Amino acid sequence: MAKHDHDDAALRPPSQLVLSDFMLRALSPADAELLRAALVASEAHLRRWTPWVVDGRVPGQSLEERLAHHAAKFAAGEEWVYGLLDLRAGEMIGGCGLYPRVGPGAIEIGYWIAVGHTGRGLATRAAWALTEIAFGSPTIERIEIRCDHGNAPSARVPQRLGYRIMDPAPANAATNLQVWTLSRAEFAARASPIPGH
Repeated sequence: MAKHDHDDAALRPPSQLVLSDFMLRALSPADAELLRAALVASEAHLRRWTPWVVDGRVPGQSLEERLAHHAAKFAAGEEWVYGLLDLRAGEMIGGCGLYPRVGPGAIEIGYWIAVGHTGRGLATRAAWALTEIAFGSPTIERIEIRCDHGNAPSARVPQRLGYRIMDPAPANAATNLQVWTLSRAEFAARASPIPGH
């Protein structure tokens, strides 16, 4: 299990977490250059399924403003957005986060991987680390991962981790999304799907 500190009464993800060859690190404006390079290189790759990763969710907001917003939300304990950093190359290779927007006692995990770094299990390992962090708090009873119906590589991540698809999807899910979920009881009943983790 990933080592991290948390408050027993609330979800308190760490600001960074090392997973052997890469790191999850809370995003800040200092990451603008690294993130911009990843987004420029990966624009076509990301735009098909996750255009908000490239464009941001607030029109007209600069990348630096987006990163400052993420850092403020992280510090306030409102949502937790990380960059994935390759420890050898020192480059941004993706992103992930925990988003408390899917109802009480629940949290959503999101992730993206830069072009040229897919197929290495990065999203799977990051999502499992976030799953462990989320269930480290007794306030979380359920986790969701949402992805486009056509995005088979993204859907393989929750499938590998033992999440089950919700059928029908929740009423608050867009019609193009499939929703995967894992309960606290299901998490407790299974061994880690990540070798050596």
